[in-house]
Amino acid sequence: MKLINLNMLEDGSTGLSRRNGAFLGEAASVCLKHNGHPVTIAMPSGGHFQETYELTCYEVGDDAVSSFADMQETTEYGACGIALSIIATELSLQAERSWKGTGFDYWLGNKDDGLPFQNSARLEVSGIISGTEEQAVYRLGKKLDQTKLSDADPYLPAYAIIVEFSNPRTLTGKR
Repeated sequence: MKLINLNMLEDGSTGLSRRNGAFLGEAASVCLKHNGHPVTIAMPSGGHFQETYELTCYEVGDDAVSSFADMQETTEYGACGIALSIIATELSLQAERSWKGTGFDYWLGNKDDGLPFQNSARLEVSGIISGTEEQAVYRLGKKLDQTKLSDADPYLPAYAIIVEFSNPRTLTGKR
């Protein structure tokens, strides 16, 4: 079991600014609280990353919950926080936000390599606030296909991570 504390979203290891990381970590924490989960949970991952993570999120109060009243949006932000934590833990890669229309959410790479994200990868993320394993599998296939929009020469690997919050788990893929 690998340990992931969402506080890592604030320390620069994911490539995010401290404030953006805290925002994503708080969104993930609200999603887990919404589903009645404690601050520390076991979160299994299937697919490309076969692991169970001991995930520690933030203690969130009513002010955090009311700050994230749109659960669809909160789910997407929360999924990004967990996905980026997994990428940093498993691949030691950092993220840089992509733009709309690319077919993915984040460029992945190592900012210490000189040219940003040279010879690296892409990441597409999706969240499900309450769903089934079948829904997660279907969504993973759709998200991996979506990354084909940005295939180019040279080809960069594309990862997709689906985060399901009701029965906390992730499903991961790579193409």
